[in-house]
Amino acid sequence: MKKTILTGLIACIAGLAIGYKVPKDKNAGYVMISGRITNPEQAGKYFEAVNDVVVKGCGAKTLSVDFETDIREGYDGPFSVLSKFPSKQAVIDCYEGPYQELIPLRKGAIDMNFRIVERNR
Repeated sequence: MKKTILTGLIACIAGLAIGYKVPKDKNAGYVMISGRITNPEQAGKYFEAVNDVVVKGCGAKTLSVDFETDIREGYDGPFSVLSKFPSKQAVIDCYEGPYQELIPLRKGAIDMNFRIVERNR
């Protein structure tokens, strides 16, 4: 009986330790944006709106914004953004929903690539 309790206790502690180390957001969705700002004044208005609509409204977390990206290969401009969402579906829902209102504000201000990816380890 003592051996069974000890084995159960060890299994419980191991489970807690493993559960603590495993990322809770293993299926997080990410947006990767790269491009070129062509109209800084208009881009500023777009960024203000993005903060309200995407960050506050859709629950995104901006992980990185770089206006001088070190590009080693490819044809994109020096502007890059990496944002994290609760899931890939959350990104899709935001893009197909509230973000659509921002696209006209972005046009003529930023030429960019917009990619939705998922962390699925």
